[in-house]
Amino acid sequence: MKLLANIARVLVGVLFIISGFIKANDPLGFSYKLDEYFVVFHMEWLSSISLALAILICAAEIGLGVATLMGAKMNFTAWSLLLMIVFFTFLTFYSWYFNKVTDCGCFGDALHLTPLQSFEKDLVLLALILLIFAQRRHIMPLLGQTASTVVSWLGFAGSMLFSIQCYRHLPTIDFRPYKIGANIQEGMKLPPNARPIVW
Repeated sequence: MKLLANIARVLVGVLFIISGFIKANDPLGFSYKLDEYFVVFHMEWLSSISLALAILICAAEIGLGVATLMGAKMNFTAWSLLLMIVFFTFLTFYSWYFNKVTDCGCFGDALHLTPLQSFEKDLVLLALILLIFAQRRHIMPLLGQTASTVVSWLGFAGSMLFSIQCYRHLPTIDFRPYKIGANIQEGMKLPPNARPIVW
């Protein structure tokens, strides 16, 4: 069981870091996705802080990913992971079941998932995180508690600085469809079997 928990810890940690990094790479784009959810849940008043929330969520995701890999403060980390994935699973279920937000933005513009794929991805993550949660007292810090905690906080702070840098300039790795060098006219062409929208 301990071996399975450690495998789950690596998978969850790496996935949280990748997902957080891709969104931190374009925090403004992620803030637009948050705005979509705010409209769906009639919470438009949060739109004024959507950019700050986007940066904070990315930092939390990366910080928790690093903490999970490092085995730092596992009681706090496991609870945080569980609360975050339960919330995300609810959002992706709602998007899929009610067909409200057609792309959760989990991986920014780098990878687009359908609402069902996003929900299934979160169900798998939920199962892995429940395993980590059950074994949290048996997961030992990789570099000792203090050093592992410091590395985790550095991941959190580094993510915030990275997001601010990308917001003030351009994404470091540009996954956007309108990135520099992209042929926008080509990108606007319909795929061969697509049906045009009739207004």
